[in-house]
Amino acid sequence: MEKPPYPQHLNPELTPEIARDVAFFKKWGYLVVDNAISQAQIKSLRSALNATFKRNDKQFTDQLLEEDKRFAFLLDNPPVLQRMQAILGTCVQLHSATSRVTEPGQEDQNWHRDVPWPVDPDGTPYGALPGQINCGYYLDELTTENGAVVIVPGSHRALFRPPEGHPRFPEEKRVLAKPGQAVIFDGCLYHRGAANQSKKRRRVCLMCYQTAWMKSREPFDGPFAQKMREQGTDEQKMLMGAIEKW
Repeated sequence: MEKPPYPQHLNPELTPEIARDVAFFKKWGYLVVDNAISQAQIKSLRSALNATFKRNDKQFTDQLLEEDKRFAFLLDNPPVLQRMQAILGTCVQLHSATSRVTEPGQEDQNWHRDVPWPVDPDGTPYGALPGQINCGYYLDELTTENGAVVIVPGSHRALFRPPEGHPRFPEEKRVLAKPGQAVIFDGCLYHRGAANQSKKRRRVCLMCYQTAWMKSREPFDGPFAQKMREQGTDEQKMLMGAIEKW
């Protein structure tokens, strides 16, 4: 019987750089990762996302890894996955892989969190928080005109839901990400996309991760997922939900 792809150690050894990033993330609920993807990868992703958008004609695309093989490397992209494992532990599974194309004229998003469960000041008994971490690879430079990612640093610890609409917070921060950077943030962090007042689309690939014992949003039943579950590395198998039950 084939051995399940369990990791040998839950907590990886951290370099000083990644340890600093983890500390920053835990305090503020977000992190900007420089040099997350190369210029060649940016170009490839733009081409793949343009083709996907043209084919589907939808603002949101789910199960992105099934759309084009050029998205595949995002599954376990080292600069991001190393930090995901440093925060969540090595038992990491993909929650979802999506893209969003924000057209010119689209209005401000409302404040929201990406998880439905409440936050407790004491966390959970066995340290299961954060439960979900999102990662955005922005393929267009974010500006005040085409719409920044707006966050409230530290709000992932707030014991109440974000307000309705998109009122201003004194401590809110507009993250003007550049192509090549990745923005990772706790699913409980208050966040929203600002209005696109430019004449061009705003494009992003979103890879979301969680601890492997949580339920994922995507079924992982397409050809890419099946191939990874059967032929991938142990890490890739776990990311695609190969461990169906514990």
